[in-house]
Amino acid sequence: MEFGPIIRALKRNKVRFLLIVVQIAITLAVVTNAITMIRDEGDKMLKRSGFDDDNIVWVRTRPFSPAFKDLPYRISVVNADLRGIQAIPGVVAVANTNFLPWQGGGSSGEVSAGGGDGSKFRTQMYYNTPGILDALGVHLVSGRPLRDTDIDDDPNSKAPSTAVISRDLEKLLFKGKSAVGRQLNDSDNTVVNVVGVFDPFYNPYGWPIHEYALMYAGHVSRTGAMFLVRVKPGTMAQVVPLIEKRMLQANNGRNITMKTIDEIKDTYFTQGRIVRGAMSMVIALIVLVTGLGIVGVTAFSVTERRKQIGTRRALGATKGAVLRYFLLENWIVTNAGLILGVAAAYGLNILLVTKTSGAKLDWRYLAMAIVLLWLQGIIATLIPAMRATRFSPVIATRGA
Repeated sequence: MEFGPIIRALKRNKVRFLLIVVQIAITLAVVTNAITMIRDEGDKMLKRSGFDDDNIVWVRTRPFSPAFKDLPYRISVVNADLRGIQAIPGVVAVANTNFLPWQGGGSSGEVSAGGGDGSKFRTQMYYNTPGILDALGVHLVSGRPLRDTDIDDDPNSKAPSTAVISRDLEKLLFKGKSAVGRQLNDSDNTVVNVVGVFDPFYNPYGWPIHEYALMYAGHVSRTGAMFLVRVKPGTMAQVVPLIEKRMLQANNGRNITMKTIDEIKDTYFTQGRIVRGAMSMVIALIVLVTGLGIVGVTAFSVTERRKQIGTRRALGATKGAVLRYFLLENWIVTNAGLILGVAAAYGLNILLVTKTSGAKLDWRYLAMAIVLLWLQGIIATLIPAMRATRFSPVIATRGA
């Protein structure tokens, strides 16, 4: 093997090959972390909420009638809407709630287990009428669901609130024991009676509390009211117009807007799709630029060493030996860049994880990127190296 001549040739052109080494290292670091970001965004898109997303519509009312300034009037209208919507053919369940799946945020606060050590944990918190679990399509795994008798609409009431919680919140607060019949203390120092536990639940949130949720019993009617309506599969197009019609018939002193949860979910993932597209473009661009750099350096080396190549050919070197020389030279440069790139990849990933809560680097993606850059180096070197094998010994030795 021609390691000696290759190493000497590399030493004579340190800056040229050092730039390629650095370029390969940067490429490896960027590509592996970009692949990790693409994978992470893809995992988020595949994450199942546990809700019947395909068959839920979100309804919001915005009143303009002065009558809605009165709380009892607003609540009476909400109850009329619940009865009217539930009576529509094709409606499975409906709930008045301030919970909106897949909005990327919502309402949250801190809770602690009654009788515990006082440790507080952040969880999502929403007010709902009893149909909320059926409206979402999640299942009660223990205890009972919310009931109309659990609702206390008196804003000055000091009585304990009633709620159902997600199974993951139960595990967090009660360490494997049942939460049913236990009490919580929320961030307003209100005592909360837990009557049931539901599962599954996943809703993306700004804090890492995606699986933790507390559903209070109560009406939601302030500047308007919000509802989640679950319909039978395949009936969305027929039911949605009937919802608006039925609600306006009951009270036309308000405007009504509706969105399917699929539409809300699609909007939520817009940024993720942009990230995936941008990272894919970055990978393609940086790999292309690195490949062109290798082609350029190898082509320059071939041109620069025409006389040397011609001499070797005249002394009996085969075309395969010339090709092997340039491939081996690239292999040495590429490996040097990859060794440096592995350290750079992990360093960049640590920075991303600590500063942006990104995903940790998977060694399998690092291995894939290494193989990709190896193949790229071979292909990029072959183009000018094949030209070197076609040099005529006579013409090469006469060249300057």
